[in-house]
Amino acid sequence: MEDNKKLKTKSQEEEIDLGQLFYLIGRGFSKFFGFFAYILTSIFNWFILFLLFLRANMIKILIGTVVGTLLGGIYQYGYKVPIYESSMTLQPNFGSDIQLYKNIDYYESLISQEDFKRLSNSLNISEEEAKKITSIEVKPYSNENQTLLAYKNFINQLDTATVKMLDYTKFAKEQPVESFKYHIVKVRSRDKYVFSKLDKPIISSIVQNPYYDQVKNTAFSNLNSRKDALIGSMSELDSLKLLYREVLLAESKKVNSGTNIFMSSTAANNKEIAVFEKYMTMNSELINVNTQLTEENEVINVVSSFNLVGMKVKGWYRNFAIIGFAVGFLLVLIIASLKELNRLLTVYEHKTT
Repeated sequence: MEDNKKLKTKSQEEEIDLGQLFYLIGRGFSKFFGFFAYILTSIFNWFILFLLFLRANMIKILIGTVVGTLLGGIYQYGYKVPIYESSMTLQPNFGSDIQLYKNIDYYESLISQEDFKRLSNSLNISEEEAKKITSIEVKPYSNENQTLLAYKNFINQLDTATVKMLDYTKFAKEQPVESFKYHIVKVRSRDKYVFSKLDKPIISSIVQNPYYDQVKNTAFSNLNSRKDALIGSMSELDSLKLLYREVLLAESKKVNSGTNIFMSSTAANNKEIAVFEKYMTMNSELINVNTQLTEENEVINVVSSFNLVGMKVKGWYRNFAIIGFAVGFLLVLIIASLKELNRLLTVYEHKTT
């Protein structure tokens, strides 16, 4: 009997504990959803108050936006000097992209310092034309395929342990500019005819570097030597192929046993296949060398030059009519908000005193 009473008491205690646990869990959920509902209600109330505030100041806001739009439109279409832009795509060789970026940074610093005399001397243009240039910048041309090729070329130069430390995602984010093949130089100016005068000075400032000229001559000489070696080796392979064919024909004319003839023919065929595969490998290498000779004939290749006439820079965020609308709206909104704040502070001050 006593054991039954103990078991019954223990069971009742467990039921009470479980009941309290479920009660606490339910209370926690209730508080969470209550807090969430309070946040949504507060946001909704603030939104309604903001709409009421807009309605109360609708006429002022309308006048401010109209005046701002008119003033911005008058400046945009009556007084603002349009800005034009054009770009040039370059393929630097022998590490000359470092010099390219250094020179462009120098031009940009001259513009920011308004040192138009030095800028005109550097770009071989008049000082008036230099004053109309608003920016010169350079950035690599990048897409997914270019990044993948750059990553492949980069890891081929590293050992296995280092490659494991550098994954593709990290490389794409921290890819150095010298790993890109093409680079785009973009110029903006208030003179739409100045762009055709800029390509030669920008390129000459890099080509005139004696270091790059020496590297180019050495690389060009090495490529020509490699080309001559490949052509000579391919000529020898042609002669060897002809020799194997003559041997095969000579062996086929023999009237010895069929087995010996078959074995000789098979060996000659295998050697001819090996020679053919070697010839195709060298031919592929020769194609690559010819491509390099074309691409690396100059220190820097011009893929596409500046346009003769620049294109007008467009964009809704550059339109002063839109900017005037936004400024008028925000200005009236700020003034009205300050007045409302001052009214609330005055009411609070009267209540406290």
